[in-house]
Amino acid sequence: MADDIRDRIAGDLLALLPFYHKRLFRAEHGISGMQAAQYRVLGLLMSAGVLPMSVIGKRLYISKPYMTVLIDSLVEGGHVVRQPDTGDRRVINVAITGKGKTYLKHAGAMYKNDVKALIADLDEPDLAELCKSLENLRGILAKIP
Repeated sequence: MADDIRDRIAGDLLALLPFYHKRLFRAEHGISGMQAAQYRVLGLLMSAGVLPMSVIGKRLYISKPYMTVLIDSLVEGGHVVRQPDTGDRRVINVAITGKGKTYLKHAGAMYKNDVKALIADLDEPDLAELCKSLENLRGILAKIP
């Protein structure tokens, strides 16, 4: 029984990904796959602080070659800086800059407005149900190590 439920949950969570990518990271905003990855990197750095490039790649499932291109673009834009690791000169740490924090805040507001527009036509009972369901989901997912 538990395996059946886990299978259904896995399928339902995976089914959300196309919705997320098609509806939130939309081309009409000029958001490419690169920019979506940049947003994810900046979000991680904002919450976790300075991290080695390898750790960022592992946490976000980004390959080493793509991480280099991604971080190069963020450095070029002034959103992050590379910092040598004081304990291991082979390690390159990445830190978000003030400009990166501003970009993240602006992009977050844009995505939030997109979500509000997506749900604008839902009626009050559906909005209440969605709100409660998402609160429950967040609470449950927070328990996953």
